[in-house]
Amino acid sequence: MSSTFRNPSFNSSSGASSHFDSTDDMETTKLKNYARDLIKSRIFLGRYVERRLINQGIGYRDIVLLSAAEVELKKDLYDILHKFSNVSPNLKSIGIIDAEVLGVNSSGLCIWTEIENQPFGPFWFQIKGLKFRSDEIMVSVKCVRHISEAYLEIEPILVGAPKKSKESLVATLDSSAETLGDTYNDIVAILKDALSIRNVKEFVTFIFALVIAVFTGTTTFVNFLGNFVLALIREISFLVKNSTPMFLGLLDFFSKIVGGFYILLAMFFKPNNPPPHNRNIRYYDQRHPQVTSYDDKQFD
Repeated sequence: MSSTFRNPSFNSSSGASSHFDSTDDMETTKLKNYARDLIKSRIFLGRYVERRLINQGIGYRDIVLLSAAEVELKKDLYDILHKFSNVSPNLKSIGIIDAEVLGVNSSGLCIWTEIENQPFGPFWFQIKGLKFRSDEIMVSVKCVRHISEAYLEIEPILVGAPKKSKESLVATLDSSAETLGDTYNDIVAILKDALSIRNVKEFVTFIFALVIAVFTGTTTFVNFLGNFVLALIREISFLVKNSTPMFLGLLDFFSKIVGGFYILLAMFFKPNNPPPHNRNIRYYDQRHPQVTSYDDKQFD
């Protein structure tokens, strides 16, 4: 199905048309050079949206949606669109148009161009220039690089992914509400089954049995623990009573070994002095000679 797109900013009339040819006036030539110099070689981020039939005269063109981040380029393209609209209001088509006019499910600015052998999706584009034809002005672009999968995580912000329409949003909300309602009904049904009289009776019986089992087990454990502690204390007392003499004997044995070792050391270092001798002192008296002896120990 073919359709003709006209920019809303045009003040076109049904009875006239304007064409660019070799006899363009000076103002139009200056505007062409200005537009070429303004956007030539500009690199921008965009999304290759679709290929569409503009009209029978122009044919198919590829639609590229500019990223929301390309603020300066959008400003320059709007400037070019405004100037050409004033100079040639009856020009059939200029390849710069709002996304809403094209019916793209997104807001922003679109350009139509010619792209060969490239898949739909986000790209880095470079503007090669403007092509001025008899009934069309087309922005010529070149695909520089396709954006990788890792980059697609932030692609909706940078590339301007199509926004959901109000109808789809309402349908999504209705579906979510329906799903929530079904979940609520399932929970209510489960609670009704779980809170039946039979289940409540079995639950209470189980709780009583659990309490009795815990009480009985605790009493048995405390009784066993008390008997075990008493038996352990009795056996320890027997052990201390019977091992005390052995321990004292062992202690006496080691004390004798240590004492004998010290005595042995004392014998090794005892000085070897000769035994003392008794000395005799003679006193001569001309009248009564007499010999007197004394022991040296008496003077020690």
